[in-house]
Amino acid sequence: MINILIVDDDVAIQNMVEHVMSRSGYAITTADSLQSALKAVQKQSFDLIFSDIFLPDGSGLQVLIEVRKNHPNTKTIILTSFPDVETVQTALREGAFDYLIKPVIPSKLKHVAEIAIEHKRLQEEQRLLNNRMEAVFRGVDDAIIALDGSGCIIHFNDAATKLLGFGPTSMNQSLQTQAAWLFPLVKPLLQQARKEGEGKRAVRMINMNEEGVERILNCTASLFRDPAHNAQGVILVVRDESRLAMLERETKSRQGWHGLVGASHPMQDIYELIERLAEVDSTVLITGETGTGKELAARALHDASPRRQRAFVAVNCAALPTGLIESELFGHVRGAFTNAIRDKIGRFKMADGGTIFLDEIGDLSLDMQVRLLRVLQEKVFEPVGSNQSFRVDVRVVTATHRNLRERVEEGLFREDLYYRLKVVEMRMPALREHKADLPLLIDHFLSKFNARLKRSVKGVSEEVLAAIMDYDWPGNVRELEHLLEHAMVVAPQSILAWSNLPPEFRARTIALSPGKSQFSSGHGGRPLKSGQPAGEGPDRETILQTLMEVRWQVQAAALRLGISRSTLWRRMKAMGLHNPNDTGKKET
Repeated sequence: MINILIVDDDVAIQNMVEHVMSRSGYAITTADSLQSALKAVQKQSFDLIFSDIFLPDGSGLQVLIEVRKNHPNTKTIILTSFPDVETVQTALREGAFDYLIKPVIPSKLKHVAEIAIEHKRLQEEQRLLNNRMEAVFRGVDDAIIALDGSGCIIHFNDAATKLLGFGPTSMNQSLQTQAAWLFPLVKPLLQQARKEGEGKRAVRMINMNEEGVERILNCTASLFRDPAHNAQGVILVVRDESRLAMLERETKSRQGWHGLVGASHPMQDIYELIERLAEVDSTVLITGETGTGKELAARALHDASPRRQRAFVAVNCAALPTGLIESELFGHVRGAFTNAIRDKIGRFKMADGGTIFLDEIGDLSLDMQVRLLRVLQEKVFEPVGSNQSFRVDVRVVTATHRNLRERVEEGLFREDLYYRLKVVEMRMPALREHKADLPLLIDHFLSKFNARLKRSVKGVSEEVLAAIMDYDWPGNVRELEHLLEHAMVVAPQSILAWSNLPPEFRARTIALSPGKSQFSSGHGGRPLKSGQPAGEGPDRETILQTLMEVRWQVQAAALRLGISRSTLWRRMKAMGLHNPNDTGKKET
């Protein structure tokens, strides 16, 4: 029902307007004074008001003012017998929809009233639509920005305020001005949307916020059009996927990281420790057997740290002659000793701003341990033969395969240096402690040597893989690397066979497991367990547990279970076991 208020002290005008408008089914209320009109407006809201300018107790303009303040959607049409230009202009400025001059022609009154009512209806529909859109805008976490044809911001949601720092002053300003860091990244996207007329997704963009924290953003842009389908501007949506990327990194098992290879739990622990240590400059002592990848871990620590743009300097303390190690570490000046014909910069100076890695620190002499302790404590050193001190900003990472605690007790290593080096200890696991990574390491080295030797070796035979999995690897990853390089050099075929392995490895393996028949391919390279019929195998619970332990690496699980890879696939299929991380992907 449309409610109409007629404000006029002329009863004839009231009756005429009421007669014309009531025929359209509108509800009519009348008032003959300013006060009665104000009371009616305060009591209820009206869709349309007809008001005379001159009332017995005031001006109809006061009705306009009251309506505009409390009922801004109400349309008001002014009626006047004296069309004074200034009065009419004042009425229009105060919000009057239109004005009519008395005596009013009924048909014209009806026509103007219908236009006013339709205008109010369209405004309410637009307002409802805007409210719904605003609710959608507020309900999403993505920043939504509407840009006009010239690239100026005409609308944005709360998420844009949080993510991009927009505020009230951002309205009608160019995106280039309000988000100078973002504009160059999305400019090609905006141009593409305007050119092709459809939404496009940008490649992931990496940006650092004001705190220096990495943000990963995804953007889409699409045209918006008027009812005539003419392009009006572009809607830009910016999604912050930083948290999602972080969760992916946390939940996804890494098979390799900064040169280190392995997806097992021990290697995942190493990756996580390196990530934490990369954020600080504390001294790190890397321990572990020879060949476990201590230098690779040190390089990974450097590459993951803010020092990655500066030098990484590696020094093997055991490989340097005792008389030269001081000069190598700290440098010397010309004439400092025989054959010192020119000044030399030491390794600490080379590593200024970066990282110095002192491998086999346990073999350092006691005299050099004293000098190193001073450098660690004061960050100051003097080249050999010089009285000038140099200050450096260096992160020190050390490594040893020796037991430093035992060397301290034997008097071969200073206790104060030991504790200074061992602020944080990172123990690299022996290869026998993470044998599930052997298939990954094999693939890694085959790829490496294929590139170096210009070969196309595709893999190893099942008996070779079985032998590798059964071996305890006293030389760790380095021993495996050398074994595979030897095999690739001598192998004429694309699959490495038992005969391609080094003779000493084959002899040692057979000596540890008498009977080369163990490494035949009949049972995946492993002998059947005593009393186990040839047709039987591990039960479902054992297979599932093994797959979970090796993170669903079928080849590694098959070797652990002592069955062939194809046999394991058949049993997994029969038992309904599927990798929960695979979505419709089938390994071939």
